[in-house]
Amino acid sequence: MGISVVIVSWNTKEITDTCLASMKKAVDYVKDRANVEVIVVENASEDGSFEMIAKKHPWVKLKSSGADLGYGKGNNFGYKLCDSKNEYLLLLNNDAYVNEDTLARSLDFMAGHPDCGVLGCQLRFLDGRFQPSAGFLPTPASVWSWIWGLSLVPGVKLFFKPFHPADKDFFKKDREVGWTMGAFLFMKMEVFKDSKGFDENFFMYMEEVEWCRRAKKAGYRIFYTPSFWVTHVDKASAMGKPEELAKIFRREILGFVYYLNKNYKNQSWWFIPAIKAGIALRLLAFTLLGNKMRQDAYKQTLEQFGKALSN
Repeated sequence: MGISVVIVSWNTKEITDTCLASMKKAVDYVKDRANVEVIVVENASEDGSFEMIAKKHPWVKLKSSGADLGYGKGNNFGYKLCDSKNEYLLLLNNDAYVNEDTLARSLDFMAGHPDCGVLGCQLRFLDGRFQPSAGFLPTPASVWSWIWGLSLVPGVKLFFKPFHPADKDFFKKDREVGWTMGAFLFMKMEVFKDSKGFDENFFMYMEEVEWCRRAKKAGYRIFYTPSFWVTHVDKASAMGKPEELAKIFRREILGFVYYLNKNYKNQSWWFIPAIKAGIALRLLAFTLLGNKMRQDAYKQTLEQFGKALSN
C-alpha cells in the first residue's frame, strides 16, 4: 500500500519544521503497513524555508515551484510529482501537525468505509480548542444569509443548511458532508485524478469547497470523522499581521463570489447585487466601529469584486 503526502510551504519556516517533524513520526509509525512519500512544494519563501527543509528533513522530496503559487496551484504542482501507483493521497497544510497514528487511523477509516472517497478529520487549534472544519456545500441563499448576517437571527438559520456549521453537535459523529477543510484532505488517489485537481482561478481559500463539489458530482462520497484529530494553527501565513488578515477575508469572500458565479450562473441576476450590497453594509458597519482591518478587507473586496466574476 502506498500514500503520497503533499505539503505546500510558504514563509513559515518554524511552522513547516514542526509539521514535518510530526509527519516523520506518523510515517515511521505506519511503515509496516504502507510506503509513504512526502512531497514538499516550496512556494518561493523568503525566510530560508527551502534551506531549512533541505538540511533538517532530507527524507522528504523537496521541490521549489519557483513562485508563490498559492494553495490550489501548489497542490496541483505537488500532485504531478506523486507516485501514480500509490493508492492514497493526503493534502496537508504546512500549519497542520499530525499525530503519530494519524496515517494509520486514516487507513483504518478507509478500510472500514469502502464507499469513502475523501476524508476529513477533527481539527483543533494550538490551545486544544475545537475547530469547525466541514459543512454543507454553499448555495446562493446560504451565502446571502451569511453576508447579510441573517443566519444570526433566531429561527432564520433553520431555513438554510450552513456551509460552515459552528454547532459542535454537527461534529460529534462520523457523517457524510458536502466539503471538508483543505488543512487535511485524505483521499483515494483516483479522486484527485478524476476531478482534475483544484481550480487554479482560486489563489487561496474556497478552492477545497469547489473541488469537493466536483468530486461529489463525479460520484465520490466525502466524510468527516471525529475519531482522530490534527492540530491546525490556521492562517499561519498571516502571523497576526492586519494587512495579511485583511487579504484572507478578502480572498475568502471573493472565493465565494467566484464559486457561486461558476456553479449558479443562472441565479447571478439576484445574488451578485445582493452579496455586493451585503459587503457594502459590512464595510459601513466596521468603518463606524473603527475596525481598520475589517474595513480594509471589505473595501478591497468591493474594489476587486468584478475580477472574481471575470475569472
